[in-house]
Amino acid sequence: MNNDLLVTKLFLPPARKNLVLRPRLVKLLDAAWQHDQKLILVSASAGYGKTTLVVEWLRSQQTKTAWLSLDKTDNDPTRFLAYLIAALQQVDSKIGEATRAMLQTGQPPPLEIVLTTLINEIAAVSVPFTLALDDYHFIETIPIHQQLGFLVEHQPPQMRVMLVTREDPPLPLARLRACGQMVEIRQDDLRFSPQECADFLLRVMGLNLATADINALERRTEGWVTGLQLAALSMQGRDDLSGFIEAFTGSSHYVLEYLIQEVFEQQPAEVQDFLLKTSILERLSAPLCDAVVAQRGSRGKLERLGQANLFTLPLDQSYTWFRYHHLFADLLRQRLLASETVSKDELHRRASQWFAAQDYLPEAIQHALAASDWVRAANLICDISVLMLRRGELMTLLGWLKSLPDDVVHNHPLLCRDYGWALSLTGQLAAADAYLRQAEAASGSDQALLGTILVAQAYNLRVRGDALAAIERAQRALPLLLQDDHLSRGLVALTLGLAHWNQSNFRDAEGAFVKADQAAQMSRNHYARMTALSYLGMIQGVHGRLHRAAELCRQVIQLGEQSPTVAPAHIELGALLYEWNDLESAALHLKTGIEQSQRTGNLLIQSDGLRTLAIVQLASGETNAALATIQEADRLAESSQVSLLTRMRNAACHVQLALAQNDLAGAEFWAEQAAEAADTCLLYPPRLELTPARLLLAQNKRTQAAEKLAVLYDSASQAGWGSTVIEVRTLQALAAPNPANALLFLKDAVAKARPEGFIRTFVDKGLPVQVLLEQLKLQAPEVKGYILTILSAFGKTHKLAASQPLVEPLSERELDVLRLVAVGMSNAEIAERLVVGLGTVKTHVHSILDKLGVSSRTQAVAQARELSLL
Repeated sequence: MNNDLLVTKLFLPPARKNLVLRPRLVKLLDAAWQHDQKLILVSASAGYGKTTLVVEWLRSQQTKTAWLSLDKTDNDPTRFLAYLIAALQQVDSKIGEATRAMLQTGQPPPLEIVLTTLINEIAAVSVPFTLALDDYHFIETIPIHQQLGFLVEHQPPQMRVMLVTREDPPLPLARLRACGQMVEIRQDDLRFSPQECADFLLRVMGLNLATADINALERRTEGWVTGLQLAALSMQGRDDLSGFIEAFTGSSHYVLEYLIQEVFEQQPAEVQDFLLKTSILERLSAPLCDAVVAQRGSRGKLERLGQANLFTLPLDQSYTWFRYHHLFADLLRQRLLASETVSKDELHRRASQWFAAQDYLPEAIQHALAASDWVRAANLICDISVLMLRRGELMTLLGWLKSLPDDVVHNHPLLCRDYGWALSLTGQLAAADAYLRQAEAASGSDQALLGTILVAQAYNLRVRGDALAAIERAQRALPLLLQDDHLSRGLVALTLGLAHWNQSNFRDAEGAFVKADQAAQMSRNHYARMTALSYLGMIQGVHGRLHRAAELCRQVIQLGEQSPTVAPAHIELGALLYEWNDLESAALHLKTGIEQSQRTGNLLIQSDGLRTLAIVQLASGETNAALATIQEADRLAESSQVSLLTRMRNAACHVQLALAQNDLAGAEFWAEQAAEAADTCLLYPPRLELTPARLLLAQNKRTQAAEKLAVLYDSASQAGWGSTVIEVRTLQALAAPNPANALLFLKDAVAKARPEGFIRTFVDKGLPVQVLLEQLKLQAPEVKGYILTILSAFGKTHKLAASQPLVEPLSERELDVLRLVAVGMSNAEIAERLVVGLGTVKTHVHSILDKLGVSSRTQAVAQARELSLL
């Protein structure tokens, strides 16, 4: 558990003495377990005994409890999650181990990814338990509500979620209610009945009241538990109880304020002083109170307050920590603000000093800020800001920094740097850049600090799309960083890798990602390591090293297990399996990757997966499914979060689907949508830069196609993009001017493809390549076995691009001869019909057989019908 988490927030409060038993409500809560409810909601205004009821019920259960008391400091999504994990570990210490490792990195993954990992860890625990979140109304951050909603929706069956709150949270309550998946206990349920009022006033509070007086109080308080308690406290020591009850009236707010003032003013002066000074604290312990009030004796005072039932609630079994009733604390703070004799700032300063001495830095910072002690607050934030960034507690850190005056922040280059980091990581890139520039200007001669500032600037520039400037900053940073600063070195390597990747500079990107992986292992940055390995896998695929790419993808999947972080690895592996013609496994990995990427909302990864899945479905003969899948990718592309390049890649996929269905007009339409880009960094089919050449071949414009392909081959060869080289060589075979050249191109493609086992690159070109492979296997015995493997895939899979033109098309005279052969005429009959010599007909027939790649007239007719030549 994090050292700065308050363990008292994780303790199930002890059972209170002399409780009023509430069997009717306990029965409702029991039903939640018996009927597999997802959510137990206890919602009512302050003072209705919500927490007391829940604690009573939880302590009566045979199941375990993960308890978390929330307050306003828990509105940072990552801090909330850290407390949530700590609470769950009260049930099983193994819960959250992998999740916490993801949080404690230099660049934590999106919280949706972390939460999915946590749910998987919870699912591995067999014991039933309740996760109870008390005072949930303090949570105002929408991402936390979204996290909790996700947790409620996907919680394992052995867990129940219970919320205790003053107001309904923005969760899908209506749907849960309609589905019968929620038990609700509300204000009307929590009101004391007349019988419960009598039990409370007579037995618990020890008053001697007539039945009529009890009924009058019940009517005036409407069963409001705290109102009854306040009235009972006010009646202690009075003679005319009936007269007091008769005068007891008004709204709950005004009654509460009046009665608390009356109760407060009846206390001795030293108790009043203690109550006022300690009201600044969310939680109280004797040593802390001693420090705040600047005198000893707090333990005795806390015990007497508890014995007097004066709104002091214990938080642990050892009665070490307490808190005031929230309403009581609020009114005490109002009186403190009005006091002219007590310095609120000094009280907060003392509290800050005590918390800092106990290493509770977040609480120390909050009190320093409340005291307007800016220098102390800034120094404390400097001590913890890097840790907050590593944990991803960005909202908390930003809240602290925004509370500081600008001149205080500007005087601390480290604060400026970490302010810039927090702003960058939350998407506030322009504001981040300003603070990072200020940090650089204020860094002075501290070269190591300057190095870390340059790392932050490089990250900011890359995210803003300025890859060249990002590379320049990152390279400046490297020699300045300390050798053992593995975290910063990992971040700069990862930034370099991504920037080079965006520039299609895969050689430099590969070297950077290798270093990022090494540094991530040293700094235990789990998320950064999986990111680096995923990109390394994609780079291996670009270079044509398919087996190494698959090995890296499987390594990432094993490391990340069910985490959505592994979505790109699943999609990359799906593309590799598709190339090896393992269509079933490819579809499985692609669907897994798409589902995982949906949890993170990463539309780019989803689009990559959908395009590849569409091609796999087409290869499997599922044409309608393929069209539906690419249309889903189109719908994603309508989002402003999706780049123009993604839309163009979708268009290129449409071209391939249209060509496979002999829809040349459709292919031409979609090719226009993809014409503005020249992208050479995508392993997933179809490669965008090859789309114009594909279309030219379909239009039988082989000369133009050959020219484009020659340029692409040179650039791909120089860059070392092995997969693209093989693809281009295969298309060059289709664009060749004659069969001899076609076989030379194809032979080179086969030789390059054989070590890694490429299959679909050939099969997807359809019958023309199949014909050429049949010829090549006779001329190149050294690759015959591999060619037979490719040819076997033609027979097992739906033929893509069956309408692709022959390497050398038939002439008009050869088509005339072919039509006569198809109706059964002999060579002599054809010669007579066409008024040519018999030798001329034999030459034409021989040429037709050669171009179609067959050995008989019957095979020629069948092949011609397959190619729609007849």
